[in-house]
Amino acid sequence: MEKEFSILYVDDEEVNLRIFKDTFRLEYNVHTALSASEGFEILNSNTIDLILSDQRMPEMTGLEFLKKTLKTHPKPNRILVTGYADFEVIEEAINQARIYQYVQKPWSREELLKIMTSALSLYYIENVNVTQKQELLDAKQKAEASNLLITKFLQNVSHEVRTPMNAIVGFSQLLNSPDISFEKQREFINYINSSSNRLLKIIEDILEISKLETSQSKVNKREVCVSKLLREIYSKFTSEFSDKNISFILENNLSDDQSTIISDNFKLTKIVDNLLDNAFKFTSSGYIRLQLKHEFNNIVFVVEDTGIGISKEHREVIFNRFSRFEKNASDNIIGGLGLGLSISKEYAELLGGTIELMPNQENKTTFKVTIPYNLVSYNNEIINSNSL
Repeated sequence: MEKEFSILYVDDEEVNLRIFKDTFRLEYNVHTALSASEGFEILNSNTIDLILSDQRMPEMTGLEFLKKTLKTHPKPNRILVTGYADFEVIEEAINQARIYQYVQKPWSREELLKIMTSALSLYYIENVNVTQKQELLDAKQKAEASNLLITKFLQNVSHEVRTPMNAIVGFSQLLNSPDISFEKQREFINYINSSSNRLLKIIEDILEISKLETSQSKVNKREVCVSKLLREIYSKFTSEFSDKNISFILENNLSDDQSTIISDNFKLTKIVDNLLDNAFKFTSSGYIRLQLKHEFNNIVFVVEDTGIGISKEHREVIFNRFSRFEKNASDNIIGGLGLGLSISKEYAELLGGTIELMPNQENKTTFKVTIPYNLVSYNNEIINSNSL
């Protein structure tokens, strides 16, 4: 049975150490040392809960040893063992070494055991209190940080929801104007549709992060043609961002048969959507590249852009929930709830894969998503991905 406490006894007489160890070895894990220097070696290499030292030793007195342990190892209680009624030494030991108690030789087992038990009980209570105080402080700090995060999130939600709602209400009212032209009607309807889609995305993200938080987001695996999925995503973003002066490139060296895998179509689509949405949001010129390729036993998506890049500070929290950042020092924070990358990361992990932000490249930001390559054969059986 493992003993709960470890104690150290220092005495320059080996017979005293042997008697002490044999007397208390059943109750405690007993360490013994013939000198102060040997005692410090034991203290530095073991967790000691109680220190006892004989007073009369040639190298260093027990008082000197205990005074030094107070500075180097302050947590354990200390007991001075002396065969002399040297009250000045005892007084100094109490005041300067903060000993718990002194014991006179010859000691009795019952009396010394009672003293050590009391000293160790106090030591335990003190350490539990310190631990509990730290735990309470940590919990308080986490709660405060969480409350601040929730407050900011709710403020952000309020702003993000209000913006498309204002557009929907405003343009809907303008459609009632009797002299509105057909061209204006189409323009206003497009604004309403765009704002409705934005509002829907906000609501979907909030619901999905709630599911992920409570482990209710399930993986629905079935056949997915990833090449076809990317073509649809490419077409959607090409149409949506046709007015931006950006080259949008799709690179795919896998056929439909080679890219038909068992996975979750919705989650794969959401991962790529979120990455591209960020790429278009933060890129005003240059290009955005979407790649699909096969690496080892994985299928890999790569989204690369020539946007504003990501600072070292933001790289460390980029996948945290609600993280958003500014274009530059003079710009406002770019819209969004800061949930997209967090959702993408958790989706990738649910699918057995990973998502990572690649090392900084000059004027480039690159995300790499790796998903298990569970390839499907023509008879709907999963085949070995190394067959390619």
